[in-house]
Amino acid sequence: MDLTELKNKIISAASVSEKDLNNILKLIEDDKAIFPFNEYEYLLSNFINEGRLTFEQYIEIRSEYIDQNPNLWIYEISAPRGFGEGFAQTYVQAKSSKLKKASKKLDGNYTGQYDLWLDGITIEVKASRAVDAESDSPLYMKALSRNSQKNLLMNFQQLKPQCCDVFIWVAVFRDEIVLWIMNSNEVLSNPLYSPGQHRGNSGNEGQLHVKHDNIQLLKKYELNNGDIEKAIKRAVLRK
Repeated sequence: MDLTELKNKIISAASVSEKDLNNILKLIEDDKAIFPFNEYEYLLSNFINEGRLTFEQYIEIRSEYIDQNPNLWIYEISAPRGFGEGFAQTYVQAKSSKLKKASKKLDGNYTGQYDLWLDGITIEVKASRAVDAESDSPLYMKALSRNSQKNLLMNFQQLKPQCCDVFIWVAVFRDEIVLWIMNSNEVLSNPLYSPGQHRGNSGNEGQLHVKHDNIQLLKKYELNNGDIEKAIKRAVLRK
């Protein structure tokens, strides 16, 4: 359920005439709403106040929306390190107790160039959130579900394939989290990979844009069975 569907759900649950509904929608349109006092809060509070929507109906709508959008809280993480390290790396590590945070103790040559370690395999974790490329709204409002037909955009940045054996891409959708696991050569040769992220960059740091018309190119790298250790080791064997 996206925000448009949520709005329709609220309206359909309320016993309101077309005339009254148009008046309310006009008030919302003229209102200078900001989060969390936005149009959805306005609709709900108005309908409850006028007895058009019961509190029980509100709880039902709320529960259904939360159930269908379990990852929206991730879109509200504003700090890049909070999203990349605080969420993404922690999420990946939770898949296996053998995944260790990289350190000098594990690798004497370690200088911060990658994130995780698995039996000598160096791993970089990159994450991005799926959003509507045509929207200028805040992240949590333009978040997309995996089956959305809207113009998807995800961007994985600051990629240094020369610094790790394997990349784990954490793709966050509002209703699902997908992991793509590729070795560094597969990243370098991927048609989505751009080697020059910034002007003047010598090619040591790149980026990868995922859009609605190319996301299928990553399907073969998707973790499906949950065995992340095996998927990482298979990626290395393909190198």
